[in-house]
Amino acid sequence: MNEVLLSDSEKEILEWMWKEDREYSYRDIAAQFGENSEKGWKKQTVSTFLTRMEQKGVISVRCEGEERFKKRRYFKAALNRQQYERERARRLLDFYFDGSLNRFIAALNGGEKLRGEEADGLRKFLEDM
Repeated sequence: MNEVLLSDSEKEILEWMWKEDREYSYRDIAAQFGENSEKGWKKQTVSTFLTRMEQKGVISVRCEGEERFKKRRYFKAALNRQQYERERARRLLDFYFDGSLNRFIAALNGGEKLRGEEADGLRKFLEDM
């Protein structure tokens, strides 16, 4: 996966794709987000989002047909929600906290000590992983 940072619109497309684990034709996507939908995006806008999402590795594209302009393209989420969230979290941890979960938790808690029940809950969570 190249880059997991998605625009709000790209994430909206991905979330829509997650509802059903299947391939979507360009026509399916245009019906959901295109000019005749509530979103009203132009064809070029939809195509741009899909191209960027493919480059970022969050969708895969399968083409049918031989001729350049008569190819049918089918799009599918290349990763599920859990994989996406895990990758985002890993990049956040690496970028802002040098990969340190301890530094992240300290920052999340404002540098204060965890209360007993919070520490116990976190300990149990980590043991169950």
